[in-house]
Amino acid sequence: MVIGRKLFDEIDKPIGSNMVDENSFGQESEVSWNGIVKGYNGFPDGKNVASGNSFEGKNRVIISNWEGVFTTNGGEQLTFKGRDINKMGNFVVIRTYSTDSKKLSWINGLVCLLEGTFNKNKNEFKSIGYEWIFST
Repeated sequence: MVIGRKLFDEIDKPIGSNMVDENSFGQESEVSWNGIVKGYNGFPDGKNVASGNSFEGKNRVIISNWEGVFTTNGGEQLTFKGRDINKMGNFVVIRTYSTDSKKLSWINGLVCLLEGTFNKNKNEFKSIGYEWIFST
């Protein structure tokens, strides 16, 4: 595995949360968020909206899975799916994209690694997305 070029900066804000289950291991919630993306190296600028499930264990580690839609400033749409782990406000995400856009077809199957932090005072997640290159 090799971390490649920087593809984007992203700022996300939670827009909704609903607790689904609580048990002796922790609690599960359905969460939604939206964000703004500033692209680099050919990755487009745009906005995203997503939702998914988060599980926060008694150890305060949060594991989440997401899916959503990213709309570029040019009006093209990409879908994405991701999985992350958050420990004490620091997180890592693995995310992949797909699109019907011919212009952005290079993004199909792209795997990104995001690293970021949660700012409790601003209620926002800031991350940087990098290309994940599979080595052979």
